[in-house]
Amino acid sequence: MERFYSRKEMFTKITHRQREFLEVLSNLYKETNEPVSYKDVAAKLNVTKWTAYDILQTLAKKGLLGVKYNLTPGPGRSEIKFIPKKVVLKRLGMKGDTNEPLLIHDWMKERFKQYENESIVKSATIIARKLEREKNPLSTVLHVVLLFALFAKEFRPDIEKIVSIEELLKCKMHHTVLLSFFGEIMFAFVKEERWAARNLSSLSRITVEKFNVIEEKFVESIPLTTANEQKKVLAVLKEIL
Repeated sequence: MERFYSRKEMFTKITHRQREFLEVLSNLYKETNEPVSYKDVAAKLNVTKWTAYDILQTLAKKGLLGVKYNLTPGPGRSEIKFIPKKVVLKRLGMKGDTNEPLLIHDWMKERFKQYENESIVKSATIIARKLEREKNPLSTVLHVVLLFALFAKEFRPDIEKIVSIEELLKCKMHHTVLLSFFGEIMFAFVKEERWAARNLSSLSRITVEKFNVIEEKFVESIPLTTANEQKKVLAVLKEIL
């Protein structure tokens, strides 16, 4: 029997490409509070209007967009415009006409609070186990950045000998590069045998080996997240640290 998904479930099943179109359309909607033309979405993403139309129609069929037909003067078809559903605004962290909090912000803050009183070794072991199975790019980035935040809380003096976290978060470096750099800092320390022997001696060899795979997955996942998601992750990291 075919299963029918709720809009919330359907949101988790869209592709990264479809999510990018949803985000652009939702941003345009937020700016005007008016239905958005697929032509405007096409212009923002530098694709043909037919590509934008096809993808937005697919998202409408999934129940994530509403469709509005505007009558245009003169002969011809009505102009088709789209409106993001409330669940889309919520999942993308846009309040719209709801009072829902930003999901990335809340997730990061809640998980940081959950782990900050645990030992860094225990936290790293748990998060590494989760990351090993994780397939969602955004979730991968969130977990690695969460681990970096916990790592920075525990070993900030050592990190500050190399680079100032505060200055990095203030700099104008592109958010993709900045996220990659924070990950590199943490992975470099874990791989430094003498430092790890002094500070992470109880971390199992199996977990350390997992970090090599996690690092590759993190690097591959960053470009698969949207610019808006990356900015939100960095904003909450700045708040935490």
